[in-house]
Amino acid sequence: MTKHETRWNGDRGGHAWPKDREAVTPDDVRIRYTVLGEEHRRARPLVLCAGYLCPDNHWAPVAEALAERQRVVVLNYRGVGASTCPAGRPSGLRAARPEDYTIERLADDVTAVIEAEGLRDVVLLGHSMGCEVALAVWRARTDLVGGLVLVTGPFSSPMQTFYGSRIGAHLFPLLYHGLPLVPGPLRRAAARAPRLPLAMPVARAIRALGPYTPAEGMDAYFRHLGACDPAVALEVARGMHEFDAGPWLHEVDVPTQILVGSADPWSPPSVGEQMLASMPDAELSVVADATHGALLEFPDEIADAIADFLHRRLGATPAVRRGAPGRVSPPRRREDGEAGAA
Repeated sequence: MTKHETRWNGDRGGHAWPKDREAVTPDDVRIRYTVLGEEHRRARPLVLCAGYLCPDNHWAPVAEALAERQRVVVLNYRGVGASTCPAGRPSGLRAARPEDYTIERLADDVTAVIEAEGLRDVVLLGHSMGCEVALAVWRARTDLVGGLVLVTGPFSSPMQTFYGSRIGAHLFPLLYHGLPLVPGPLRRAAARAPRLPLAMPVARAIRALGPYTPAEGMDAYFRHLGACDPAVALEVARGMHEFDAGPWLHEVDVPTQILVGSADPWSPPSVGEQMLASMPDAELSVVADATHGALLEFPDEIADAIADFLHRRLGATPAVRRGAPGRVSPPRRREDGEAGAA
């Protein structure tokens, strides 16, 4: 089902583009989305899979560049932006059920949008947690997916690898089970923290973002994060932690581009190397000096690299280079180390 509107009740904001369409999932969640570059109906469509509780701010500059040649579908997962949550849940911090917010459920949200638009042979562009979602969509519906672009994201729990340590995997269960014991006023204060001016300096201090990350590019994300339901935030984090594509990565046989940031401690280059070693038709490029916010730090260079991949591997129309040369390393294949022009 598709519906055209510009405002939705309960919208959490954070949009680069109004979500003017709606698809309904099998569990009756309303997924709101929009389509850019609709005039390019003969080109292979691109579907964006966002990161953890991200509306669409990270994708904005890159999506605009890609939409000059192809349709680009921008959606909000359940509980994010303009999309609804599953109905009929009790109140409180355990209001969200774990089974409603697994990576597989978020993949269902993406699939509902693909089917509502009648698309096939799509390229899924995942960022951060969206890489897990994109892999889960491929796993469930190989008939819909013709390629993958995975940007600064993991294939399994990032808590196993961020900062080069597994300590996050040990701490998360304590956080998950301990948070409901925290007094309500403290939880509410913590939920408002992302809206404070301190959010950006803290993100830089923990190296989630770096000196190249524009503060204005993160404003929408931090405001949106503060508007999200803490119960949903907790369950999505649990779903992200419990997902693991490792056992079947070797089955992912569609052309795949992996982009990692050289300075990303959350999804470090070693994660990209693991994916490259496992996936039979993948190539890996490194974005120099990029952190987890690479899409905002070097959007022109990343758009160039994606456009080049789509042209070389999937027959897309070639694009004029936007960014500075040399920021993104030439693509490296597992089989022969062959390099191409990125």
